[in-house]
Amino acid sequence: MLTDEQREARRNLQRWLPWMGLILLVVGLYVSAFLIPDLVETAAGPQQLTLDEAANVASATRTYARIEEGAWDCETLQQVQGLSATSIRYGFGPLNEREETKYTEVFFTDNARDVVVFVTLSGDVQCDDLTRQWPTGYLYMMNDGTRQALTNEARLARYFATDTFLEFCGYCGRQNSLIGAGFGLVFTVAGMAMLFVWWRLRQQG
Repeated sequence: MLTDEQREARRNLQRWLPWMGLILLVVGLYVSAFLIPDLVETAAGPQQLTLDEAANVASATRTYARIEEGAWDCETLQQVQGLSATSIRYGFGPLNEREETKYTEVFFTDNARDVVVFVTLSGDVQCDDLTRQWPTGYLYMMNDGTRQALTNEARLARYFATDTFLEFCGYCGRQNSLIGAGFGLVFTVAGMAMLFVWWRLRQQG
C-alpha cells in the first residue's frame, strides 16, 4: 500500500510527465523535420567539382559538393566570435540559427583567381588543418549582401579582377545532419516514452 508521500510523488509525476513528454516530442519532431531531409539528401555523398564546375552549378539553392581543385588562401583566414553570416542567411537547423559560436572564414581559389569561394568552417581552424582537406559542404552563389559586406571590409580587394564569387558552408553536410537527426530521434523517443509512462500511471489510478 502506498504511503502519503508516495501518493503525492505519484500525483506530481502525473502532473509534469505529460508536459515534459509533449515538449520533448515536439522538439524531436521539429528537429527531425529539418534534418532528416538533409540526411537523405547527403546520403549519396557530395558532388566532386572543380572550381569552374562549381561556378556552373552554384545558385541560390544549396548543392552538396566537394571542390577538389584549387588551394586555401591562408592569408585571408579569420577566426570570428559571433553569429555566422552563413548560418543566419541559410538557417542550418533550428538549433543553429541563433547560436553564437566561434567559426573560421577563409577564401579558396586557384592561381588564376577566376573563381573565388568564401568558406565558413566551424570552430577555430588553422591553416595547417586546411592543407589536409578540400571544401566539403553546401555550395551557393554568393548573394549581393554577403559580397557587399566583404567589400566594405576590404576583404575582396585582393580579388579585384574576379567576377565569380561563391559561398560555401563547410560545416554543413552529412555529419552535421546525422548528429542533428540523432538528437531529434532521441528527443522523440524520450517524449513518447514519457507519455506512455503517464498513460500507464493513469490506467493504474
